[in-house]
Amino acid sequence: MQLVGAVVVVAAVATGAAADEILLKGSVRLAAGVDEVRLADIAELNGPLAEKYADTVVAHVHDSTGAMEVSIRQVRSALSDAGVHWGKVNLNGATVIVRPTGPGKTSGPVFMSPATIKTTARTLPPVNRSTADQADKLAELPTLRGAVARTILAGLGLPPESVRMTFDDHDAAALDVSLDTHRFEIQPMSNLDSDRVALSIRSWSDGRVVSRQSLSVRLMVRTEVVVLSRDIRRGDVMHEADCAVERRWITPIQASTLCGFVEAVGRVADMPLKAGDVLKKKHVKREVLVKRGDRVMVRCLVGGVVLSLQAEARGSGVEGDSIELRKLGERNTFMATIVGPGSAIVDLSR
Repeated sequence: MQLVGAVVVVAAVATGAAADEILLKGSVRLAAGVDEVRLADIAELNGPLAEKYADTVVAHVHDSTGAMEVSIRQVRSALSDAGVHWGKVNLNGATVIVRPTGPGKTSGPVFMSPATIKTTARTLPPVNRSTADQADKLAELPTLRGAVARTILAGLGLPPESVRMTFDDHDAAALDVSLDTHRFEIQPMSNLDSDRVALSIRSWSDGRVVSRQSLSVRLMVRTEVVVLSRDIRRGDVMHEADCAVERRWITPIQASTLCGFVEAVGRVADMPLKAGDVLKKKHVKREVLVKRGDRVMVRCLVGGVVLSLQAEARGSGVEGDSIELRKLGERNTFMATIVGPGSAIVDLSR
């Protein structure tokens, strides 16, 4: 499939708001020595049907030293072979860049503490674990633990008091090393908005890496959730009195699936719900913005240039769905993401 001779951006046509979702990440890093790429490595899985296919192999690593691309077409093909019911599972995203984590990789530090390497490492007394999980407290620590917390908070862009971090106990000795004695590079190896963030830690001396280790931290975020105050039938309109807003600690993956108060009020439920349920995006029927056969204005982003063209929709979808379109007068089709009524976008720079 082509788009005016440009690079093809491929995505899946979503099949329904109530389906489980497989959301492909933009880029990931695999652990050293891994020769198979599994679905859970490159995607966020929302729902039991999606999680069922977490171990499905979607690609093989042929060059352990270089990056590779896994297209959504490859993922869809692998999942179809595994027996996915596309009427119950949505696949969204684009091409995933898969990079290796090799022992010889020596790119410049993502974070380096301005400190001097000393021969003998000094460790600070163990932190009080009852307060250590609070990110605002962690970020104040003059240790590797504090440096990791500051790095993650900077990437998340969230207030420190709204984030909790839990480190593994067996990493305590390494995490409590003082920044007065070591200079560290901290490189996230997974998305920062994942439930568990994997990190590669390197200690530098005289311009070279003297030691490496891997750590991980589990994240929780405090955010607003909409809780239903009564049972809701499919097709019922949700009113303001039906939706109570609470602040809860949940995982980042759970936070990404939530439906906000403004998004919920006045909308129609797409499935039966119980009082006390936390409202998610898949629970709410979304408005179809593009129907099959519609004329759609497609904007193509190429670097700093925007090209526009008219196309015919080959499928229907709501905002955020990727659908197949065909340029007027041509047979070849391409994929674009719906951004508004009769409007879609293709980011060729990705």
